[in-house]
Amino acid sequence: MNVLDLCAGYGGFSLALKLLGDSFRTVCYVERETYCQALLMARMEEKTLDPAPIWDDVTTFDGRDWCGVVDLVTAGYPCQPFSFAGNRKGVEDRRHLWPHIRRIISEVQPPPLVFCENVEGHLSLGFEQVHRELQDMGYGVEAGLFSAEEVGA
Repeated sequence: MNVLDLCAGYGGFSLALKLLGDSFRTVCYVERETYCQALLMARMEEKTLDPAPIWDDVTTFDGRDWCGVVDLVTAGYPCQPFSFAGNRKGVEDRRHLWPHIRRIISEVQPPPLVFCENVEGHLSLGFEQVHRELQDMGYGVEAGLFSAEEVGA
């Protein structure tokens, strides 16, 4: 399965998928933060992550270039708009990137699978929109809340 890793951060989704075996291959990373880009590059050089291009801006990324190529879109989009640790401005927060994630998913003509993660606070602020919009695109949506211990951290 070819993976498009949006808001890739340090590559957590892609690293986890690598642990599942060779059936997953990340074909593109999108990450704005230069430190995280450097981590992605270092992990590609050490062959921990799949070699793939890194785009630096999810707001200008064109998913149409990946139409028919991508089987899974992952997205760990910014939590600050929803986090209890912040001001919880939701859609008013400039870091609210869900509209761009949704656009890219639809441009990829939608891929068979989408996997997103965010903070607990998203369930009470903004998740209803994400849920509805994914359903409108034809996806069945499942949500879960897991502790770090439950996922082996």
